[in-house]
Amino acid sequence: MSILEHSQRLKLLLPFKNEVAVALVIMFLTAAAQLLIPKLVNFYVDGHAPSSLLDPFHFFVIVSIIIFSIFSALRFYLFECLGLKVVTDFRLRLHDALLFKNTSYYDSNNVAELASRINSDTQILQDILTTSAALAIRSAVVFFGCILMMFTLSTIMSVVLLICIPIFIVATNLLSKKIESLSEAEQLALAKTNKVAFDNLNCHMLIKLYNWFTSNQKRYQKINLQYVTCAKKTLHAITFFQGFFNFLIFSSLIVMLMLGTHLIQQNALSVGELTSYALYLGMAFTSLNSLSGFWADWSHCLGATNYLFDLLNNNDNSEVRGDPQKVSFGDIKLDNVSFYYPSNPERKVFENLSLTIRRGEKTVLTGPSGNGKSTLAKLLLGYYLPTDGTITIDGHSLNKENIASYRSIIAYVEQEPMLFSSTIIENLLPDVTIPLAGEQMQKVVEACKKANAHEFIQQLPNGYDTEISDRGNQLSGGQKQRIAIARALLQEPELVILDEFTSALDKENQQHIEQAMDHLLAGKTVLTISHKESQIDNADRLVLL
Repeated sequence: MSILEHSQRLKLLLPFKNEVAVALVIMFLTAAAQLLIPKLVNFYVDGHAPSSLLDPFHFFVIVSIIIFSIFSALRFYLFECLGLKVVTDFRLRLHDALLFKNTSYYDSNNVAELASRINSDTQILQDILTTSAALAIRSAVVFFGCILMMFTLSTIMSVVLLICIPIFIVATNLLSKKIESLSEAEQLALAKTNKVAFDNLNCHMLIKLYNWFTSNQKRYQKINLQYVTCAKKTLHAITFFQGFFNFLIFSSLIVMLMLGTHLIQQNALSVGELTSYALYLGMAFTSLNSLSGFWADWSHCLGATNYLFDLLNNNDNSEVRGDPQKVSFGDIKLDNVSFYYPSNPERKVFENLSLTIRRGEKTVLTGPSGNGKSTLAKLLLGYYLPTDGTITIDGHSLNKENIASYRSIIAYVEQEPMLFSSTIIENLLPDVTIPLAGEQMQKVVEACKKANAHEFIQQLPNGYDTEISDRGNQLSGGQKQRIAIARALLQEPELVILDEFTSALDKENQQHIEQAMDHLLAGKTVLTISHKESQIDNADRLVLL
């Protein structure tokens, strides 16, 4: 375990340093109060307490206990709240980092697994970084405080006791390294169980169609057994560590009681002092046990969250951040463009492709399936960059630094529209304040009317505020495409890319939308991917791939 690994986790607390400071002060106060309890026992056992039950001293002790209990509860509350804030902030940072990952990253990573790890892996940090860490600090304070108090009671017994500490430190260091590697494997196995579950649930109709219930249940069972195997290995390591430590605690306690009894017989120690010493010893080992448990959990946490910090710190697969800048739009030129998908470098989709898409013209791409028509659209959208050659817009090369600016003037209507599991209005304008009203809502309605979507939206249970399920499954293909068209119109683009955009529409709606789009997109640069004769006939330019 490197210092960097520890510091990365601890830095998550920096945005909340004030809350951490207040919680730590309360924690130190409760730890100091706890160290006085054995002294109080010594005071009572050796007969120094007031004889009267109504003495103010007893009243003071009871009030002190009440205050101690209140502060302990407050400490718990503060650290639990801190844990929620830390893990939420970390999840937001991870989500932000994932949003900026480029398309190639998602080609090689499973989305279900990523979503799962944002929740499950970060949850491990919530307790370990706040409540558990605070208890570990408190345990360390109590432990060293107990050692100091024990030396004031009996130097001989304390020197003998210190022999056990190096044994504990060496064992802790050896086992923590083992636990970290096992934990990383355990979290990877857990993520795979979520991946298989997502696949099975996402493909539930396919499973029903071919009656694959048993085989897919066995698949899920198999991956869960692999997770259980990994989890048991981690559990075995932690169990061995705890068992060894308990042996150390109780054997040391018996030795101290034997030595303490001998010292009482020699009049070198009183009964009250031995009782106080035993309490300090118990508190010291309880604190040490908490520290060992925390260190095992911390090692588990390091291994389990390595993946998340690698994701957060690696910008190799990320797009350039920054607000879109105003850019000029003109002719689009592809000059000797070659491209292959990073996940399949053996197969070139294009090789030395040169093409000009003139501003204001309607260009139709057609040709056999698999010849790269949709891939060309993805290149223009900057999802991928050419392997060789250049793409220029109005003479400016399209690259990762300026693609966000060009996307702000591009609209894309795909064959299978992507929709959020949210309301209709949030799928049209996701960054607006809900509910919409006035001019902004009128603009949305107008776009939906032009896309022939307003009528069916009005018939939904809550109109534009109707929640749609995962990917809009309760909507027909034609309804989803009309929402996508309305969304494109609201973008007010310079370039519109239409990828088989009427494939899910019936003939009547198809003709209606095509006529409306011809009117709405007059003067715009339009790139249409289609095999339909009506769209080919209306093109200014036809490109066969």
